Amino acid sequence: MKPTNTSTPLGSIPTFQKPAGVKLGIGLTSPSPELAQICGYSGFDMVLIDMEHGPISIESAYRMVTALVGTAAEAWIRVSHNDVAQIKLALDTGAKAIVVPMITTKAEAELAVSAAKYPPQGVRGWGPFRSQYQWKTNMLDYANRANTETRVLALIEHPRAIENIDAILSVEGLGGAIAAPFDLAVNMGFSDGPNHPEVQEAMAYASSKIAAKGFDLVSFAVTPEQGRTALSKGFTTLFLGFDTMFVPAALQNYLNILGDTP
Repeated sequence: MKPTNTSTPLGSIPTFQKPAGVKLGIGLTSPSPELAQICGYSGFDMVLIDMEHGPISIESAYRMVTALVGTAAEAWIRVSHNDVAQIKLALDTGAKAIVVPMITTKAEAELAVSAAKYPPQGVRGWGPFRSQYQWKTNMLDYANRANTETRVLALIEHPRAIENIDAILSVEGLGGAIAAPFDLAVNMGFSDGPNHPEVQEAMAYASSKIAAKGFDLVSFAVTPEQGRTALSKGFTTLFLGFDTMFVPAALQNYLNILGDTP
């Protein structure tokens, strides 16, 4: 019997050619600097360190950011909640982008941005003792650049956020927003996914507002079909899933091929 599956040789460079202007990311819920580094060398442009849905402490997050230094991937951190202290610590790891969940009002967006900016724009405490090394610079240079070179992105994942989208996007210093399809679906009462017309309408409305503001269109596309759909709709930054999806899939693919071998 001949194998019915094909696979990429272990350790090889991916052959997928991204469309021009498109960036690809992966989310990591595992507190593993080694896994972060592997992803950084696997063709991704961003690695999202997920402190909201993974058992990742700030110590692990710092080591994961460190492991990404020297790779082609930029370190992003999704904090667990909209908290001044946690946003400060996340930025002090040297991460370039902070994703803040469950932003539903202008005031909540203002809190997140203020936490991420040094005075006078915000209330971030000064102390880039470690981030200077991630940026390969010194403390004073980092502090001078941080307010303009780091970004805060608001997760739009609740009907209240859709209602308040204009006010949220008007917050000075906000670096972007992401309409999260699965969270939005659940919060709209659909536990089986975002394919319902009401959810798709809300997603399209939020995305049109985000694009009109001049922000990159960012999407979570956990299947190839969702990725192709997002690209067809003009999304330029795609997170293709999480480690808890890719690792089991890769192992199962290997086992399937092994089982097909005569």
